[in-house]
Amino acid sequence: MFLSKSDYIIGLDCLKQLWLKKNRKDLEPEYDERTLQNFATGDKVQDLARDYYPGGVLVDAETWDVFGGAVKTKEAAKSHDVLYEATAVLDNGCFCRIDVLVKNGTAWDLIEIKSAAKVQNYYIDDLAFQKYVFENAGYPVINCKVLYINNKYVRHGELDIRQLFTEEDVSERVNAKKNEVEGFVKGMLSYQEMPEEPEIPPHSGCTDCPYYTYCCKDVPEYSVFDLLSSKKADLFYNQTKSFNVEDVSEDWCTSDTQLIDRAAYLNKDLHVEPENIQEWLNTLEYPLYYLDYETVQCAIPMFDGARPYEQIPFQFSLHIQEAPGAELKHVEFLHQERSDPRRAIAEALVKNCGKKGSVLAYYCAFERDRNSELAELFPDLAADIEAINERVVDQWKPFKNRFLYSYKQNGSASIKYVLPAFSDLSYKGMNIANGGEAMSKYLAFLEGKQTDEENKQMFADLLKYCGQDTYAMVLLMDVLYKFAKGE
Repeated sequence: MFLSKSDYIIGLDCLKQLWLKKNRKDLEPEYDERTLQNFATGDKVQDLARDYYPGGVLVDAETWDVFGGAVKTKEAAKSHDVLYEATAVLDNGCFCRIDVLVKNGTAWDLIEIKSAAKVQNYYIDDLAFQKYVFENAGYPVINCKVLYINNKYVRHGELDIRQLFTEEDVSERVNAKKNEVEGFVKGMLSYQEMPEEPEIPPHSGCTDCPYYTYCCKDVPEYSVFDLLSSKKADLFYNQTKSFNVEDVSEDWCTSDTQLIDRAAYLNKDLHVEPENIQEWLNTLEYPLYYLDYETVQCAIPMFDGARPYEQIPFQFSLHIQEAPGAELKHVEFLHQERSDPRRAIAEALVKNCGKKGSVLAYYCAFERDRNSELAELFPDLAADIEAINERVVDQWKPFKNRFLYSYKQNGSASIKYVLPAFSDLSYKGMNIANGGEAMSKYLAFLEGKQTDEENKQMFADLLKYCGQDTYAMVLLMDVLYKFAKGE
């Protein structure tokens, strides 16, 4: 049974996940659209990054053909100093493909290409495994490097590959792990061939695992992992073998928020602080402007004046209310061209946000940051945009601070949990139901990956989703007024 570099990283994190990946193909998770988009981004970044090491040759072998790739690598290494997707395989089943293999005297340098904007800790483990494999396959290694995205780069005209990427030598950090790799490899090779599924209890870090629904099928929807901090939750489960909030005594809680959440859940009730709600409401000035942005992020900036991973706003919804309970006016903007949307959205924002009145956003730091970026980009609009920012108020605050809390929120102050707790409106069944889906769909449009009919449907779905975000805020404002009166 093979052990790849991705298997090795999985094994370091959770041996049970490694076993399931190798032995329970029936549980293999399906990738959602956002994950597939991330894979596509990684491939695009890798293709561009090869120009950072020009003159190389691609070791062209099918992903499943490990031994064929290793043979082709040996042949290519005889006459080329730069190899892309070089493959090495060991008799014990370990194998890997290095993104770039560069000749360095009589030895080689390993370069891993990453689409992230900094070196993550697990990249070091990744390279430590690859160095182990390549050196034992007969390729002595001198340096290990990571080439990653420079998120300070601002595009002007054609892409500047030398500025888009940053190369960092991590050889010392990789070498520090040299002695541990072989031991881990032996353990993983043995573990993944165990005939029986290993028993490893769930813990707080399991929520990001693709096998979460399988391994944690006995964890209730709202559990100790939602109520307590990660460290406390793991300690509680290890001591009690219980996931249930009902079993958590008050002394396990370390904050007022946890105490409120616990009590509300146990009593299946609300927690209401009318005076604090009213005090927050008193900070508002009518008319109210309920604002929500949708943005797109690109590892490789598509527009002049843009940075890698900059949040580019392409859509907003704005519900306007002149007085409490007054009829709503709805303004929406959606850029439907494959061009930079920022100038148009900045002008529409200034045009429609008036000169006075509170601008409400849910978790307003996001909208404020986008506004500040637009103001910096367009000096002629800066004064108006900055004036809008001074009027921004965070509707998240009364829910985050537990001025109002329902046990139905399951410990979250996200609008996706707050809204269905206090209204019949929800995001279930929508074609686009969260910001990640909105981003990936719009990016596919910008890259020309959808048909005209698909784009038409996407635009309708985006307008519905973003419009619901701001309408939801209107409904929640009505809820806050109601509970401020003690109703």
